[in-house]
Amino acid sequence: MCSVLLAGCADQEGQAATQAAEDDATRADASRTHAADTSPTATSSGLVDPTAFVPEGAILLDTVRGDLTGRGSADALIVFSPATTAGQSLGDGQARTVVLLTRDASGNLQKVAENARIVPCERCGGMAGDPYAYAQIEAGIVTLAMAGGSRQRWFYDYIFHYVPQRATWQLAKVVRGVTDTQTELQKQAELTAADFGDIDFADFDPASLPPAPALD
Repeated sequence: MCSVLLAGCADQEGQAATQAAEDDATRADASRTHAADTSPTATSSGLVDPTAFVPEGAILLDTVRGDLTGRGSADALIVFSPATTAGQSLGDGQARTVVLLTRDASGNLQKVAENARIVPCERCGGMAGDPYAYAQIEAGIVTLAMAGGSRQRWFYDYIFHYVPQRATWQLAKVVRGVTDTQTELQKQAELTAADFGDIDFADFDPASLPPAPALD
């Protein structure tokens, strides 16, 4: 009788120990999963956040997501400003930086191109304010739009196409225009690669273009 009771007690203790070990393993797995989900450098899907590419001290201006290469990937671009400097006058300041980010084989973002000349400074748009209008990504096409002025309002659209053979984005078209807000007189002009040649995104400087149209 005593031996039977002892055996039953031993079985119960063994089952309790096994259950406790399984509970501990489950809690450990849950803890590891939670730690991965809350990592500061990754989203819940394990992909790098575009804002991680903003340098320390810089100010993020815009984040745009889309397919930069036309291959169906979830890429992105960011626009950021250097740290502001007090006392800058109208038309004075550093240009903003545009960075193109594509997905690598692991699905993580990587910087593939950068330009610090396309987007003018915050106070370079005249009385109209910040000249940065917007950025847009379509399938293999990047558009960066600027606008500004006072009585005469101007706009510049820079359009880049992805070139697979060179694994880069080249300037495809520039659309520029000006409008007199009082007389409503307008002028607009388009430039293509036939006018400015082959220019990669990283090398493009708007100052290298022919003069923009002016109102008589």
